[in-house]
Amino acid sequence: MKSFKLRQAFVTNRFSVPLPLPSDEATSDKKLVDFIQLCLDRGLTDFEKLLARDHNRDLLRAILSNSPYLSTLAARHPDFLADLLSSSPDNCLLALESELEVLDPRAIDTDSLKQILRLGKAKVALLTGWADLSGTWPLPRITGTLSWFAETSVRLAVDHLIFQAISRGDLEAGENAPSPSWNSGYTVLGMGKLGGRELNYSSDIDLIVLFDQDVVRYTGRKSPGDLFIKITRNLVNIMQDRTADGYVFRTDLRLRPDPGAMPVAISMVAAETYYQSVGLNWERAAMIKARPIAGDIEAGQEFLDRIRGFVWRKHLDYAALEDIYAIKKLIHKHHKHGDITLAGQDIKLGPGGIREIEFYAQIHQLISGGREPALRVAPTCDALNVLVEEGRLAPEDNDILQTAYVYFRTLEHRLQMINDDQTHTIPERPEDIYRVACFMGFETVEDFEKATVAHLEKVHKLFDALLKESHQTPQSQTERVLQFPTDEDYHPETLEIISENGFEDPRGAYDIIQNWLMGRYRACRTERARKILSGLSIHILEAFSQADSPDGALRRFDDFLSKLPSGVQLFSFINAHPWLLELISEIMTSAPSLSEQLARRPLLLDAVLTPDFFESFPDREELEESLAEQLAMALDFQDVLDIVRKWANEQKFQVGVQILRNVVDVRTSGRYLTRIAEVVVCRMLQEVKKEFALKHGVIEGGSFCILAMGKLGGYELTPVSDLDLVFIYDCSKPGGFSDGKKSLSVNHYYARLSQHIINALTAMTGEGRLYEVDMRLRPSGNAGPIAVNLDTFNQYQEGKAWTWEHMALTRARPIAGERHITDAVERTIHNILTNKKRDQDNLLFEVAKMRNRMRQEFKADSLWAVKHTKGGLVDIEFICQYLLLSHGADKPEILSPNILDFLRQAAEHGVISADVAEALSHATNLMQTVQLLLRLCMGSASKSENKPQALVKTLLQRTNTASLEELEEKIRTAQQAVYEIYQEIIETPAKNMIPPAPVTPFGTPVE
Repeated sequence: MKSFKLRQAFVTNRFSVPLPLPSDEATSDKKLVDFIQLCLDRGLTDFEKLLARDHNRDLLRAILSNSPYLSTLAARHPDFLADLLSSSPDNCLLALESELEVLDPRAIDTDSLKQILRLGKAKVALLTGWADLSGTWPLPRITGTLSWFAETSVRLAVDHLIFQAISRGDLEAGENAPSPSWNSGYTVLGMGKLGGRELNYSSDIDLIVLFDQDVVRYTGRKSPGDLFIKITRNLVNIMQDRTADGYVFRTDLRLRPDPGAMPVAISMVAAETYYQSVGLNWERAAMIKARPIAGDIEAGQEFLDRIRGFVWRKHLDYAALEDIYAIKKLIHKHHKHGDITLAGQDIKLGPGGIREIEFYAQIHQLISGGREPALRVAPTCDALNVLVEEGRLAPEDNDILQTAYVYFRTLEHRLQMINDDQTHTIPERPEDIYRVACFMGFETVEDFEKATVAHLEKVHKLFDALLKESHQTPQSQTERVLQFPTDEDYHPETLEIISENGFEDPRGAYDIIQNWLMGRYRACRTERARKILSGLSIHILEAFSQADSPDGALRRFDDFLSKLPSGVQLFSFINAHPWLLELISEIMTSAPSLSEQLARRPLLLDAVLTPDFFESFPDREELEESLAEQLAMALDFQDVLDIVRKWANEQKFQVGVQILRNVVDVRTSGRYLTRIAEVVVCRMLQEVKKEFALKHGVIEGGSFCILAMGKLGGYELTPVSDLDLVFIYDCSKPGGFSDGKKSLSVNHYYARLSQHIINALTAMTGEGRLYEVDMRLRPSGNAGPIAVNLDTFNQYQEGKAWTWEHMALTRARPIAGERHITDAVERTIHNILTNKKRDQDNLLFEVAKMRNRMRQEFKADSLWAVKHTKGGLVDIEFICQYLLLSHGADKPEILSPNILDFLRQAAEHGVISADVAEALSHATNLMQTVQLLLRLCMGSASKSENKPQALVKTLLQRTNTASLEELEEKIRTAQQAVYEIYQEIIETPAKNMIPPAPVTPFGTPVE
């Protein structure tokens, strides 16, 4: 009777694996009889009963028929196999773990350790083989157990060897050290599948051995390097030396930096220097799975933290694709891969195999892992799942890759179980293929071939699609190539293509592109950069041909390229996403100011690839989480400054592009930009306080508040706004000092802390600056202290402040600091704005006087100077601030730092009529929209009458007008309406009154 008539399938992750079949029934029956007799001879009298359980007999027949290696292990350790049959792989693993946990590597000699590890390896091989073939464990449990044993073996061997070095007097032992390796400075990194806890059945283990000279306590006669090289060689010997008991693991040290020149144990300084200077992309990929597994674990983790910037680039790294693609081509060439077949197919390195699935995850990780910490996952299947969560991989494609991965790893294990060979290749002889098919549980080779080839083809199709999407230069719509030969003046076909794309000066455009390809700019000097740019040149023409003036757009792009420090990253980025050229063209033609930002920091374009870039408006909590994720990479305070700037600049650039694309209106953009600034200020306050405390300590009972004013306070920031800030502190022990190494008095402490905060916000680093900070609205202005005590702030506002200072206070609100002080400041502001003692005549007179003074200072005759011109935004602000101060005591419900919110509430509570509120709101929205676009697109040149035609077109679209003349008339009409309202409410009544004596806002004489 044939076996396995009742055989069942088991599920390993995502695909169903049938139980194995014997490839030779007669041989398996004979070997089973012999094996049973062997067990009886060893006194295992119950073995026959154990075979009757479950599918034990059928499984053992399949092993004896297909796997000489497992058959040998079973014959050497029948008692252990009996334990497996009577208990379970889980219980056997627990017993083995217990044995190794109590093993003291200091108490045994090297030969005994080698024997223990080899016997342990035999048991692990037998139990994982049985758990795999029987379907008891899923793939992650199998590979995890193999990885655990490898890690444990290396740890025990290293502790043993370090203890020997201590005993010889070469190293000084750590005081109260929990293990010999603790704080030794010698560390072993597990790489590849060991690092990812994905070790296969007969895998080598890839290690990198390092030592930290700053930690090592060397007491020998030579050098730490000599000692650790010797220890490493002995480690390899313990692991892979073949004895009568076999070996533990073949050990490969070739993943270390420059293995042809570097010793087997490398100082961390040398390794770090190598990675940060000449490290290659394949080494970055290898480091994704690196983790310290033995020796000084803390030193190893600190090293990985130091090279985190090498592995996880701050910017999207599409140049890495070229290297991955080259690696893949080299693998295919070396292994002579052609069509996907069964016989002789390499299921690891061949097309559609394990390596392509791993590369699928690693491509995304290398490109985006620096920006998206969620992608920094070592195990391949976990990484693929994260890609789904991040919207980078369709769930159905993930199912294809995951199912294939489990199938290939299972097949890989079957191939390796046969003779304990490190192989991934399906045999070529028919009888050998048949044995593998049976070992995989297929009844025919045809079924085996159909399943295997189907998985290979599906994976290869997905991987090829990823490479084509991300690597290859897209085909031009015209499928024509620009040619720029050096042996003739102008190539006629190239000139023709340029002309067809609407360029009025084809020769000028020809010269510009030829200069790029001749390497005239820094960004184009490498052959790699020029090669990518050459393939992009026709797409650049096509993109800029859509501009109102293609020639002018190309010249601005040329100016952009001339300012770039390097080009490979950006060109690779655009090469992978050519649609970005359309956006770049729009920025170049419409927004010179944005174009300047992009030239200084071209990798701001990274953010554009965020899936929700064009419609995302994260809330405060989401922004805080996003920034916190980025700051998790910071190694020091300088890193903090750079990371916060990069994050904030990307956020502001995103809003700028959304404004340009008419995705957001002025109100939404103002609130979002304000939200970004608040998150930045709050986080910088935390980071600066932490850094400041390292030297100066903290003030017991002290608290600190940052007060936002102006546009920040009113939720009306633009992409180029300064931050108006006031710093306020409080201390329950005002006469005290800080508790740091360099103690400071309370006043001095908070003054210095405030200056550090300003520096953190304004300092220029390699990532630019965050914001300009304006402190002139603090009590007493520039003459006052940089940080003011809470009591002093209260007293000043109640007794010494001028009317204009209370006007500024209408837009003030705390945005950072401890709760009790921010609440206290809010109470002070509310009390000031609702104080019934306010002198109304003095208020009206001072408001009018201040506005006249500003008109003299900011002479603005152009209607485009929408802030200071008559009827402009300042007039609207003065109207709102006057009304709020005048009516705040009787109607506190109208209090709001935002102009549009105040106007709505003022109308609702009868402070102004609905018609006045509507006129002022309409004018505010119109002029803020114009101001926003002018500042975004033209920066400091926003008052210029010469506006790019593309900007004019954008202004007309956003204001729903047909011509520039119509828009100007619309602005003029709105400003006239505002000025008439200003005259009615403030200017005319103030002129008709007798000037009051100088008093404070609450009527007390000015000192």
